[in-house]
Amino acid sequence: MKELRTSVFSVDTTHVGVLDGVRALGVLCVLWFHFWQQTWLMPVYQTPFLAWAGVKQVNPDVMRRVGYLCVDLMLLLSAFVLYLPYARHTFCGTPVDPVKTFFKKRFARIVPSYLFAVIVMFAVAMATGAYKGRASFALKDLLTHLTFTQMLFNDTYLFTAITAVMWTVCIEVAFYLIFPLLARAFGRRPLLVYATMVLCGIWFTIAVSPALGESRIMVNRFLTFLPVFANGMMAAHLYVWYAERVSHKAIPSILGTIAAVAALYALIRLFQACAASGDAAHQQVWQMQNRMILSLVFTVFLLGAAISIRPIRRILDNRVLAAIAAVSYNLYLWHQWLIVKLCTAFGAKSGADIAAGGASKQWTVTITGLVIAGIVAALVTYGIEKPMAKLILHMRKEKWECITR
Repeated sequence: MKELRTSVFSVDTTHVGVLDGVRALGVLCVLWFHFWQQTWLMPVYQTPFLAWAGVKQVNPDVMRRVGYLCVDLMLLLSAFVLYLPYARHTFCGTPVDPVKTFFKKRFARIVPSYLFAVIVMFAVAMATGAYKGRASFALKDLLTHLTFTQMLFNDTYLFTAITAVMWTVCIEVAFYLIFPLLARAFGRRPLLVYATMVLCGIWFTIAVSPALGESRIMVNRFLTFLPVFANGMMAAHLYVWYAERVSHKAIPSILGTIAAVAALYALIRLFQACAASGDAAHQQVWQMQNRMILSLVFTVFLLGAAISIRPIRRILDNRVLAAIAAVSYNLYLWHQWLIVKLCTAFGAKSGADIAAGGASKQWTVTITGLVIAGIVAALVTYGIEKPMAKLILHMRKEKWECITR
């Protein structure tokens, strides 16, 4: 694979380093939201050194309250990364994995860690009496999580004793199942497939909106995410087109920097609008109804940052964020469950109990939870995910077919 070089920077279409930083920050925003739910920690940072600009303090209250919007960003990134090899195939003729290999890689990437988390969390729930008097629900909760179908039922989606964040894995798995077909069609007719995905998502969103008062489960149904996945695939398509077709990149990199900054400002305003839309239920409805717009702005930010000038890219493409991105999947799976258990260990039943202990207790719980979540994520990533992925990917065809049959 050739790499185009200019005096500004080289464009690598096999690994986009900026994506690591974006993924890491996205996961941290979601983590911040869930930690805030349990601790009510709301620090305000005084900035006297910016008084000359009229900025006396920085209050990240909006990010705390609606940081979960970055779940859409992570799904967008997933579509981008998955479609990148197909975009290279379209513009460069490089080969893509056969369908069986694609599913084998996806299985190796997500299933071992996911199953480990489900089994451990379910075992703890059983041992602590979380399912007391609800044996049938316990069995249903376990089986639906093992089969990635918990999103199909209100109780296992909203009241699971395992961990609520795993619903996003269901969305990912549903996308994986249709992705090979979508990717090949997208490569032949990108505009047609893109428009179809977007319109289907918008149609479903409009169709289910009247029922939102009856069931929160409709907010995060797979079809509402089709525009997000479409934007991720189109972003990868445009990125490779840019890398292969645009020879002089100095001016585009400046324009990309401007676009990224403008998109970041737009994201802040969108986050503020979501936070101001009402309580948590109304915020979720806002998220679903504005999912297309939000993902478009995320896309502009992503592409702009990826082709921006080197100093801007270095903010996102560095070793610290890359290390967080490497364990981000397991950090996402475990962080909420761990902070809830930690607060329980501190004798707290809600965020009010932690807040009653003052800022010192809030900071103690938050920092302890962050450290524990980071350690667990690293241990599971390098002790289970990667060794198991290596084993699965090197497994003989006959054994693989026996496992997945």
